[in-house]
Amino acid sequence: MSCRAFLSAAMLAVLFSVVGTTAEAQIDFVTHTIDTELTRGYQTVVVDLNRDSRPDVIALSTRLPDLVWYENPTWQRHVIASNLNRMINAAAYDIDADGIPELALAHGFATSHDESLGIVSVLTHQGDSRHLWTIREIDRTPTAHRLRWADIDGSGSKVLVNAPLVGAKSTRPNYYDSVSLLWYEPDDWERRVVTDEERGVIHGIGAVSWADPTRDAVLSASFLGVHVHEFTNGRWIRTRVTAGGSSPWPETGASEVQVGQIGSERFVVTIEPWHGHQVVVYRVQEGSSQTTWSRRVIDATLEDGHALLVADFDGDGRDEIIAGERRGRQSVYLYQLGEKSSGWTRQLVDDGDMAAAGCAVSDVDGKNRLDIVCIGTATANLKWYENVSP
Repeated sequence: MSCRAFLSAAMLAVLFSVVGTTAEAQIDFVTHTIDTELTRGYQTVVVDLNRDSRPDVIALSTRLPDLVWYENPTWQRHVIASNLNRMINAAAYDIDADGIPELALAHGFATSHDESLGIVSVLTHQGDSRHLWTIREIDRTPTAHRLRWADIDGSGSKVLVNAPLVGAKSTRPNYYDSVSLLWYEPDDWERRVVTDEERGVIHGIGAVSWADPTRDAVLSASFLGVHVHEFTNGRWIRTRVTAGGSSPWPETGASEVQVGQIGSERFVVTIEPWHGHQVVVYRVQEGSSQTTWSRRVIDATLEDGHALLVADFDGDGRDEIIAGERRGRQSVYLYQLGEKSSGWTRQLVDDGDMAAAGCAVSDVDGKNRLDIVCIGTATANLKWYENVSP
């Protein structure tokens, strides 16, 4: 069955026995609009760009030529770089430890090798981050799609991980080809390979604490499911976490992945399949090893699910899940686990005015509560959602 197939009344009844529509203790948000003219907004990065200890907001659009940031708290708009084409992803890390991060940027994006330049660049401020930054191209890997910084060896220094979307021989609709996950060290920017074993589409990656809490592992979500990549003794070890959805190719595997905590217990959450309709939680089965995960679909009503994150918004030691869809209802949802771990409830964060391609979490207003920042594609907007819960 297609990931966009119609859900029957019976299927919906089963679904909402797992996911209620009202949380046991609702987490309250107040919506603030930052911009409404971000055509095909795609990603937001929340990071301090002017050394004032307040997180600013970088907004990235696939259709606009300017990479811009908004200064907290007035949300004054500044241009980082101009005359760019089809920006698709950015990641921030302070390479030179001067208090303002450098930005890695993937641009010149398209979904096929023939049409994609796949430029990976590094942008650096010139003393005043409100003025134009310098931009240096470090590589070209067609369909470069996701960038993340990761401390892979516990040294405190990070490397850049680059996930192209598809392989050189991939064609619609199956995209059946191998695709490499790549990495770079900032001292030479030489292209290195994490793995050549991925297939189909790699859509989501993340840097997370996994087996070794002193270093980052890299998670990938692809048509082959979710894998963890750990850098050990100078080489990468790739381990499958879950195969993800089991529908026939190409509606298999996973699209996005995040890792959360329920007390001391780790869980994995995905959107399945690619740009899919399901929010899925994986938890270690009781009495099993750490490699045996139970799969639970907590929502199957998204349309073009794209944004996914986890955070503890109410401070109870159990992470909530945020998911956003680019089509359908064009809304953002929060999922909260019941007090006795009996099931996940769902509440609306934004009802119909946020086609969320990307969201980020940060204490935006300095009130010691985690807030949400989202950017929309069809809605072309940028908002932050102030956490006003007690």
